[in-house]
Amino acid sequence: MKAQILVYGLERGETRDYMEFLLATNCRDSNDVEKVKAAAGAAGFHSFRVTTYDGSAPNFAKAVNV
Repeated sequence: MKAQILVYGLERGETRDYMEFLLATNCRDSNDVEKVKAAAGAAGFHSFRVTTYDGSAPNFAKAVNV
């Protein structure tokens, strides 16, 4: 599976990271990411986070057994 580019952001006035919204899952490249960030910024979103997801299940045991 090809990795998806995910863009998250916080609404205006929100400071808690766990309250971020998933803004886009269909970005193909950095130009698409910048377009999403510009549109979301105009709508009041801030503190964007960009990551990828390859479809694999997370390894929670590894996260707990550091």
